[in-house]
Amino acid sequence: MKTLFLLLVLTGCSLFKTSPQLSSSSKEVPEWVYSPYEACDESGELCATGEGKSMSASDAQARANLASIFEVQVKSTLNANTSSKSTFPWQSQVNEEVQTALEESVNEILENVQVKKHYKKDGLTYALASLDKNQAADLIGGRMKKLDTELETLWARRSRTNLRKIMRLHLEREKLNERYATVAGGKKAAKPSYEEIMRWKDSRPDLIPLALKVGQAPDWMTEKIKELLTESGFRIVKGEADRVLSMNVDSIKEFLNVDGFEKYTFTLNMTSTENGEKKKVISTSETVTGRTQADALLKVKPFFTTYIEEHLSELHLD
Repeated sequence: MKTLFLLLVLTGCSLFKTSPQLSSSSKEVPEWVYSPYEACDESGELCATGEGKSMSASDAQARANLASIFEVQVKSTLNANTSSKSTFPWQSQVNEEVQTALEESVNEILENVQVKKHYKKDGLTYALASLDKNQAADLIGGRMKKLDTELETLWARRSRTNLRKIMRLHLEREKLNERYATVAGGKKAAKPSYEEIMRWKDSRPDLIPLALKVGQAPDWMTEKIKELLTESGFRIVKGEADRVLSMNVDSIKEFLNVDGFEKYTFTLNMTSTENGEKKKVISTSETVTGRTQADALLKVKPFFTTYIEEHLSELHLD
């Protein structure tokens, strides 16, 4: 992930906001070449220098060095803390999702990096890159505000099927909060806190019995449902139970005048029932082409997997 992040930085030359003039008239090497904050306001900027055989190479290296400094300053200890207190079967996957979202946010911040100065000597070009802290803080703060809104909505519901999403949003927010502290001088308090989330998790009744009734559905979809229900604190039972989740996938073959390919529309229906009374029904459809029905069904696996993860809580199983 870190390698990918640096590659994105190195290829972002078109994002520079200014084109400073190259200076080679000075007989002495400017102090900022070795000490960037000789030419930067440390209270309002993050700065770094880079060198290369061309101006574009030095600019790219300066940006890469600034990105490295920015990341080094915000090494997170949250993963260590969470693993020492509680572990989850989906923790590794959630961390990957958080890392991907975090890279997108950081790349957006780094679009505001500017090259302030250049210097050339003995065939090498030096560049000074700068990131305005206030501008970066506004961008990070805006993203954190969106996460706070999502968390508040989920926290008000406190559904056990939302625990995974709550933890993912909380982890992303905390990692952004560390970066916010780097440019703003302090963190913004989280609500709910990690401790509050854990207290709620531990206070829930253990292993609520639930009957899963499947009409027709691919094995990978059934296994995904079982995985999410189990990690949410349900015990899947055979036969009858007060709580029931019914699911079925309908398949309709559509017209497609292309040799060697078939077109299908797959519709997933899920219904929750409690004590014999229907509580909620959710449904979604996706149309794809494939060489066979089985091939087409595999192509919709990412779509349906994401839908189930995002919408299972809407069934109000608890």
